[in-house]
Amino acid sequence: RRIGVTVRLTSAAITPPAALVTRGPTDLRGTAEVHGEDEVPTGWGGVCTGPLVDKPGIISDDASQVATRGQAEITGSPAVTEDPSIADSTFNQFGELTWDDLTDMADITLSGGTINNTAPDSTAAGECRTGQAFPGNWGNPENPGASCFDWYPIIHITSSANIQSGGVGQGILLVDGDLDLRGSFAFYGIVITQGQFGTQGSGNRVFGGVMAGNADFDSQSLVGGSVVTNSTCAVSRAVLNSPALTRVRPLVSRSWVDLSATSES
Repeated sequence: RRIGVTVRLTSAAITPPAALVTRGPTDLRGTAEVHGEDEVPTGWGGVCTGPLVDKPGIISDDASQVATRGQAEITGSPAVTEDPSIADSTFNQFGELTWDDLTDMADITLSGGTINNTAPDSTAAGECRTGQAFPGNWGNPENPGASCFDWYPIIHITSSANIQSGGVGQGILLVDGDLDLRGSFAFYGIVITQGQFGTQGSGNRVFGGVMAGNADFDSQSLVGGSVVTNSTCAVSRAVLNSPALTRVRPLVSRSWVDLSATSES
């Protein structure tokens, strides 16, 4: 018998409209920075061909709850803007895909807690080791000539997490709880948390965009020398290079067709 299947390409609208989209009290202290001006990551000039698109530094449901202290800085077009329509769906619905759809597609799933030393991993022959068998390999954004530069995983952390100790990664980072960055961690792409987003210490960097649901409306802080920078290129490459997001999927109903009786051309 000959069987056919009808499939469709799903699309995800995962484009943070600001360097940081959040709700509830958001406090920047020390020398923390959030920048909405579009930036091409160092060394990425050969793969970033689109126009630069400046965005707000922070979009919040209540701009009056966004504050800076010390030498902390927010810049963008504008620096801070208010969107009262921000709701749970902002952090759970992405075009045709839901949060559960995205987490089901995860290339790497981790239980949370403290995560140290994420780093590229390749064989002696230069082949990038990818997938759940190598949960610490989140790509190699800082070496465009390396084999893992094109590895943009979807990473799902199923509870709250602290990421620290000089790690690096790229792709789409999904966190069911709170996310705290510490100790020179750098991520290129999209970060989405259902809880708070916070930083401590210096050297933490996010190039792309952060969406922090802060579901409990707790006070969240970016402290020290941490920087979140809008990068259209990092966001678009995280989506376009994700192995999961480029898959075709059968229609929900009546996708299978009996072709046994059809004539062959």
